[in-house]
Amino acid sequence: MTKKTKDELQVRYREIQDRLGELNASAKNEKRSLTDEEQREWDELRREAKLVTMDIQGQITDDAIASHREKKNKGEILREMLKETRGSSREIVLGNGSNGDVRSSGAINLDIKDMLPTLNEGLGLPAGAVLVTGVTGDELWPVSLDDAEVEEVGETAALTDQNLTFDNIKPVSARAGISIVVSNTAIDNAAFDLLGFVQQKFTLALKKYLAKKLYSQAQWTGSVKGPFSGMTKAGDITIGAEAFKEILAAVATFTAKGYDASQVCLVMDAATEAELKATPKAQGQGGFVIEDGKCAGYDYVVTHYINTELDSTGALVPTSDRYIGIGLFNYEAIQQHGTVRFTIDNQSKAVAVKNVTALVLNTAFSMTDLSKKQTVNGTKNVTTQAFALYKVVEEEPTTE
Repeated sequence: MTKKTKDELQVRYREIQDRLGELNASAKNEKRSLTDEEQREWDELRREAKLVTMDIQGQITDDAIASHREKKNKGEILREMLKETRGSSREIVLGNGSNGDVRSSGAINLDIKDMLPTLNEGLGLPAGAVLVTGVTGDELWPVSLDDAEVEEVGETAALTDQNLTFDNIKPVSARAGISIVVSNTAIDNAAFDLLGFVQQKFTLALKKYLAKKLYSQAQWTGSVKGPFSGMTKAGDITIGAEAFKEILAAVATFTAKGYDASQVCLVMDAATEAELKATPKAQGQGGFVIEDGKCAGYDYVVTHYINTELDSTGALVPTSDRYIGIGLFNYEAIQQHGTVRFTIDNQSKAVAVKNVTALVLNTAFSMTDLSKKQTVNGTKNVTTQAFALYKVVEEEPTTE
């Protein structure tokens, strides 16, 4: 007989309780005791309920033990992967005591806390953006460059032949990777989940890479660059009485091009978000520019990377001004190409002579602006049409 799962046992337990309730209600409504047949059913159901309860408790215990084993073993996985010899103790010992006991030496017991993480902000993808992984082969997005026009001609006159022109957009990927070197001594004596820690660092590095490329105004030299890279500002947005109207006007420029502006997402830093949360929509109109998780009714994302650029050394630094980016991120194709390869090297001479282990990740990414070649209102373009950058300016104080 197949053993029931915990969910199936819980369903059966509820069924038993429902049936017991029906038997009780029937006897109570008819102001009588249970019949012999009902009593036998009652007793059988009660026995089954006890067995089901025991099975559920047993499975909970099994799950808890498995979880404990997984937690216990997780910190050892990396050491097992990196060396064949038996792992050393994770216990920290302080000497000087006559019997080697930390307490008798007068030292203070060490309580290893969770490691304080590095702090990072603005790493999430905006509404409409999707990271497609495992892309293989060459991809093309066909683009229509012109439209047909209706002609008015005489009753028997010939119509002019019109040709439709097409182009295509092809993503250009670039190799991207991470290499982390860990001391073998640290691996042997790690008093925390070293494998989980390294995995978190790899994940964080990938998120930071994508956020910097997607949001920054930096003039990236490689092929992977977001829509705001090197962009010239389209205008100003004043934080003040006209902010609501100016944001709506900026969004309206996308509608005028033929885009569905309801899909627009704004990008700003935390300081700008805070100001817009306290900026009224308009005089005599209730509410604020940012309310209920929307900016002027549109999705937005908060990231300091919108205010970054490259300095003369190639380092990413804050800009002198603040900006709001506006775009339709469904027109930004973000892709990871091929396989993500994770390699652990603790045996080659290059790492052995340094007593370290190298953990290396290799893959490739591309970011492709699909709006660059779109024809807008009859005009052929080679620059982005679905994104714009606005400088944030403060309202001039009024004097009376």
